Amino acid sequence: MAFTCHNIRLMDGTETYPAAGCLLEELGPFQAAKRMLNLVFPSGLQGKRIADLGCLEGGYATGFARLGMNAIGIEVRRDNFENCLYVQSNVDLPNLTFINDDVNNIDQHGFFDAIWAGGIFYHLDQPRSFLGKVAKICRKIILIETHFTYSFYTPSVEYYKLSDICEHDGLKGRWIYEHDDVPQEELESMKWASWSNRCSFWVQKEYLLQLIQDVGFEIVLEQYDLMPNILQGMDSYYHAMNRGLFVGIKV
Repeated sequence: MAFTCHNIRLMDGTETYPAAGCLLEELGPFQAAKRMLNLVFPSGLQGKRIADLGCLEGGYATGFARLGMNAIGIEVRRDNFENCLYVQSNVDLPNLTFINDDVNNIDQHGFFDAIWAGGIFYHLDQPRSFLGKVAKICRKIILIETHFTYSFYTPSVEYYKLSDICEHDGLKGRWIYEHDDVPQEELESMKWASWSNRCSFWVQKEYLLQLIQDVGFEIVLEQYDLMPNILQGMDSYYHAMNRGLFVGIKV
C-alpha cells in the first residue's frame, strides 16, 4: 500500500506518508477550509454533508470527517481508491465514506452542504458545465483550490507548457496537455493526471471568479489564508505557479 501525497494519522498512531514532513490536516489549504467552513456554518459542522472531489488518497475527506462532517470522498482511480479504503478501515470515523467514481457523476450522489474541489478543477476540459452541475447539488459553499491562468505571460505558462490564451466553453484560459490516449491500465497508473480528457483547460482568473457567480454563488472571493504568511506566500509556489483557493457561497 504505497501513498504518494496524503499524510494521514491512523488509529494506531502511524502515518500514511511521513515523508511529507507533516500531516495533511496541518497544511494551509485544510486549515483555511476549516476556518471558512466554521464561518459559514456558525451553528457547527456536525452532520453537514461535504463532498471531496477527486479525493486522491482521502486525506481531506478524513480531515472533514474528523471535524464532525459527513464526508464523502469521490475518486476514480482504483489504486487511489484502495488507499482511501485502507484509511477508512484504519480510522474510527463512521461518518467517512468513499466512492469509486468519476467526479463528473457528482450529480448522481445526492445533495451536499459543502463541496471541496482541491486539485481537481484544473484537470477538467469542460469547466463551465462541470461547475454548473456541481452548483445544482451544493446547498451552501464550494471551495475550489486550483491552478488558474492570466491573460498575460507568467512563469507557469512555460513551466506547465500551457497554450496561448484562447476561448473555450464560454471562458478564456489556456490548454494543458496531460497524456496520450493510453490503455486503461496505463491511465490508472497516472495518479495525478486527468481521467477521461487528454487535455485540460486552465481558466483565466477573472473568468473563474465570474463563473462561480454565474452558476449561482452570490458571494465570491479568493481566500489567502492558506498561506501561513501571506507576504512570504506571495513569493512562493502558490503565487509563482498561479494557484489559489476560491470560494463561492449561497445566501
